[in-house]
Amino acid sequence: MQKCLERSRRLRIGRVLFGIALILVFLRLYIFIPTDVTGISMYPTLNPNDRVVMSTVSSIDRFDIVVFTDPMNKTVVKRVIGLPGDSVRYEQDKLYINNKVVKEPFLNRSEISDEPGLWTSNFTMINDNANEVPDGHYFVMGDNRRYSYDSRFYGSISSEEVLGEIIMMYYPSEKIKFY
Repeated sequence: MQKCLERSRRLRIGRVLFGIALILVFLRLYIFIPTDVTGISMYPTLNPNDRVVMSTVSSIDRFDIVVFTDPMNKTVVKRVIGLPGDSVRYEQDKLYINNKVVKEPFLNRSEISDEPGLWTSNFTMINDNANEVPDGHYFVMGDNRRYSYDSRFYGSISSEEVLGEIIMMYYPSEKIKFY
């Protein structure tokens, strides 16, 4: 009798562990996907070879860091600056969204403030003869504004091109951070 109970208990534990393993595999394959950062366009926030986790089920807000496929068919990481309906412009290193100055706290870093000149060159977004981000699109930029190929050059990106939002950096281990 006890052997039968012990066997039954082991089977239940095995089923539970198998179920947990299936859930974890599903989450890893479809919801929380690790990816590598390439290039310097997100410096100093992210560096080449940093490893991050993106969520494929997040809603996208201003200043979220997203992974998407750019017009050159490369998978890239950028920051959302403009949302649908926004007008975006920069003047003297100040971001204007809908003609109001919006602070970018992620740029308050010595790596940026110690650099001479403008970090973000002056520009006004123009999208298909309009100055608003179209519905279902985002205006994205790299934090390393001087060396980022982003929406200033290829226009806004479709929400369908967004693969996910960066939610965590896990490598290098001394820089683990949640976004």
